Amino acid sequence: MTELIGGAAVDAAADAFYKAQTRRTGYFPGGYVRRGAAGAVLRFTSIPVPELNTVSVDREWDPDEVDAFARELAATGVPWSIEVRGEADKQLAELGARYGRTTVGTRPLMRWDAGPLPAPPAAIPPGATVRAVSGTEAGVFAAAYAAGFDMPRKIADMTSPPALFDAPGIAGFVLDLHGEVVATGLNVMVGDHVGMFSGTVPPQHRRNGYYRVLVTARLAHAFASGARHAVSQTSPMSRPLYESLGFGLAETWTYLTPAA
Repeated sequence: MTELIGGAAVDAAADAFYKAQTRRTGYFPGGYVRRGAAGAVLRFTSIPVPELNTVSVDREWDPDEVDAFARELAATGVPWSIEVRGEADKQLAELGARYGRTTVGTRPLMRWDAGPLPAPPAAIPPGATVRAVSGTEAGVFAAAYAAGFDMPRKIADMTSPPALFDAPGIAGFVLDLHGEVVATGLNVMVGDHVGMFSGTVPPQHRRNGYYRVLVTARLAHAFASGARHAVSQTSPMSRPLYESLGFGLAETWTYLTPAA
């Protein structure tokens, strides 16, 4: 497993993840991103998922700027969150609470550094094939994505617009098992980094090695496309797999979301 990393490498990983989020947001209908003079970023998608509509702040932030962005998102009526590198300090937590962002959650930002590519799985499950998808198969991707995250199909369709899969430097992947899609993933290239999103497997197909096959293939594709680093926010379920492929913790991010 890659050791913990720091300094400029962590900043580069965070910057790449921000930029990958921004690129993806630009393909959501009605989505927009705006950066404030003091560095905070407003990211709006219209998708009713708090983590997809954010006020993103670095370790240092301007209260007036963040408050203005929070006020703007609050006026949309769409669920939203405050995203911060590291821990939310007392002042940020209080600002979030004024807008009802009182649930505190964390996510690890994982980073794969330049080095040998992970070895392909010793045995690819019989009948399994990894392939890239174009915009014409956005619905196929969305259906499996919805099943993997147990989300309404309408939301999955909103996060999987056809234009996203046809965009330069963005590639959607699925793993087919005898014609059924059982895993999904999205790569977003940003310079020599690749941001990895939308990875999931429906519950009935988990623990069969499908996701390992898919992630390994996605890394190989990104490496061949010029990436030398990869960044992803993983779930507790997927983190051990990413670590086994050479990813290490860059830093932990905090999300202030609406009360459940």
